[in-house]
Amino acid sequence: MVLLPLTGAVTGQESDPDLLVVAETHWGFDGRVPLHEFVPLSIQLKNLSPTPWQGFLELSRVVRGNRQFGATIVEEVTLQGDETRWVQLTPYVIDNLEDWEIRWGDGENHLVTLPPVIKGERSTVLIYDTDDVSLSESIFKRMPEERFPTSVTATHGLRGIVLDQVPFWQGARARAFHDWLRLGGRVYLLHNQEGKFPFFPTALSFLNSEQTEFKIGAGNVQKLALKVEDFTLDDARRKIFNDDLKDSEQTTQAKTIQNQPTKGYSSYGMSQLVWSKHYDTFKSLTELSKYKRHWWLIYIAVFGYLTVQYPGCYVVGTEQKNVVRFYLLFFAAAGFFALVFGLLGQVGGQSKNRIRSIVLAQSLEDGDFEITGWTVLSNIYAGTHAISFPGSGQVYTTTQEAEFVNGKMNPGTGGGVAFQMLPDSKRTLYYRSRLRTNLPRPQLLSKDVGDLRTQSLSINIKDCFTEQPIYALAVLQGYIYELEVKDNFLELKRTKSPELLASYLQRDYDFGFNMWGTRIKPDDDEEKEKKLVGLKRYVKLVRPLVGNSFGLVNEIEARKLKLDNQILRLFVLTAVPAELQNDPSDFPDQDGTVLFTYDLKL
Repeated sequence: MVLLPLTGAVTGQESDPDLLVVAETHWGFDGRVPLHEFVPLSIQLKNLSPTPWQGFLELSRVVRGNRQFGATIVEEVTLQGDETRWVQLTPYVIDNLEDWEIRWGDGENHLVTLPPVIKGERSTVLIYDTDDVSLSESIFKRMPEERFPTSVTATHGLRGIVLDQVPFWQGARARAFHDWLRLGGRVYLLHNQEGKFPFFPTALSFLNSEQTEFKIGAGNVQKLALKVEDFTLDDARRKIFNDDLKDSEQTTQAKTIQNQPTKGYSSYGMSQLVWSKHYDTFKSLTELSKYKRHWWLIYIAVFGYLTVQYPGCYVVGTEQKNVVRFYLLFFAAAGFFALVFGLLGQVGGQSKNRIRSIVLAQSLEDGDFEITGWTVLSNIYAGTHAISFPGSGQVYTTTQEAEFVNGKMNPGTGGGVAFQMLPDSKRTLYYRSRLRTNLPRPQLLSKDVGDLRTQSLSINIKDCFTEQPIYALAVLQGYIYELEVKDNFLELKRTKSPELLASYLQRDYDFGFNMWGTRIKPDDDEEKEKKLVGLKRYVKLVRPLVGNSFGLVNEIEARKLKLDNQILRLFVLTAVPAELQNDPSDFPDQDGTVLFTYDLKL
């Protein structure tokens, strides 16, 4: 028992950092990354020792090499003796004018500055085998099959995949590929060197369809009877890179969105299609997470204390000239009101550390969801506060553009975050994970469409949610409809007219003032929102989550809002089920909702 703590296996002692070398690094899927997104960062590590190496990689975002922004990503790494392998982290990239550093020890030789981030659109890449010596030249950017992520949470920077051979993907990597495709990915199958389409094993058998084009969830698979070397740049642009922009394939929804009028700035009358991925959500959650003080009692106590001092103490000390009475009154008032202010001034009275959050749960298969969460942590007393989240493949960011965050984020299954927080402070957190539950999918019972608009709709949601839905919407053929909850069914709300999806997503950015600096009176909808209580306060957060489910980043793009005419996207807002609840140790006061989304085939 005395000797056991001296062993590295028991204490978790790290190996010598001099024995580890970072040999190679790669950003994203093709060297370019979309901004405001989690992207894979592939790092090739070499263990120079014949014995196993164990330690931690710390990834930080810095500016000018000395000032860190955001929190540090920490990943535990274990390599066998003389092993060389790829390790993948998933940072959240905000800007391409920033530097990233990897550290695995305290010495100067234990630090590597990564190549600059190159901004780009979502990638479309050709997957290849690095051991294949007969690779043909092509105009496609390539990515080795072993660098494909093992979780869907790292695939949002990927638009399409080109395959002319069978990749060696099994287990988590095959599941991540399937999840990515179901969420809207695009796969292009080409002829191999024998002039045939590849035949895929069991893990990827969903690609073995005889059709030349078919759907997998919201994703699309096309077969193109060409070899990689046969593609010219013009062919690739028409048939692969921009295939979803062809006039012949544009859906009714896309045409409607492009032709519909846009809203404007209510203060200035300027048209706009801007979009904010996090601003509206975090602003509302921060407001919901505030602690309330009894200010009217505090003001009365302040007035009472000043009254005791003057004229109370002044009269006793000048007119009565009784020193004993003066000091008794003075110190008694000071002690009494110190106690009163101490009690009334406590953060939130008897409140506890709290979390206010909203989650977007996008259905993958029966019971499987990709989780995207926005959370605001509020603490009362200073200290290090930690929180863990359910699911696998977890990735985190504090979304801070220009602020240092004293904390560490541990991604992956069983990971979590820990921050050093000041008293009465707040910390924003954005994360993704993959979660498996036992919840069945809703079933579309009937629908009736006339004149391009839905006339009736009925969806069975029995046993699909552990709590009664609070709010529900449906998107079909470019329109968004509000639904009514009736027992175990969702039906079209007759009293609410449908609205164009793009129009619904737009927001008037008036900032509360007009061009003359005069405050604008809130409209009726804002007044109604202020009167909402309980979980209904989260209904106003549905709009930004609907847009985020389509992958909007900086603007409302018609290209991203397109859905197949035979797909109905359902949104259901409910209380947080047990499977999604966080560890309450450091933040016992938890409140929030989940917006479940499903793509139902008509």
